[in-house]
Amino acid sequence: MADTINGNYYRLNDAIIRQTERLNNTNQKPTVNDTQKTDVSFKDLLNQQIKNTVTFTKHASIRKEQRNIEVTDSDLEKLGDACDKAQEKGIGNALIMMDNSAFIVNAADKRVITVMDKNEMKNKLFNDIDGAVFI
Repeated sequence: MADTINGNYYRLNDAIIRQTERLNNTNQKPTVNDTQKTDVSFKDLLNQQIKNTVTFTKHASIRKEQRNIEVTDSDLEKLGDACDKAQEKGIGNALIMMDNSAFIVNAADKRVITVMDKNEMKNKLFNDIDGAVFI
């Protein structure tokens, strides 16, 4: 049994060494153009990802739950695109109409301020908005 353990140990050790050498060789291959590499830090990538994500204020989250409004990942992506369109037009606070729901959004921060369903919208007045986006 000791020979089997020692034999397996050496085979495993050799395999690790071979894989390490293979990885080192592939990492040392020259790239097509090293000047095109960008030094992007994790912090920058994280900030960019956060910037592209639609978030909900506490108030909007509560309203969403009270009114049984479900927001899928696809809906979040649509809201993000609508925020981008609103920003392009210089809209700060936007009314985004999607399906049977209305979202009041700070377009620059991609932050949902409040949410309403179609029943809530019937006799409501929307104020403090700079524009509307229908998706």
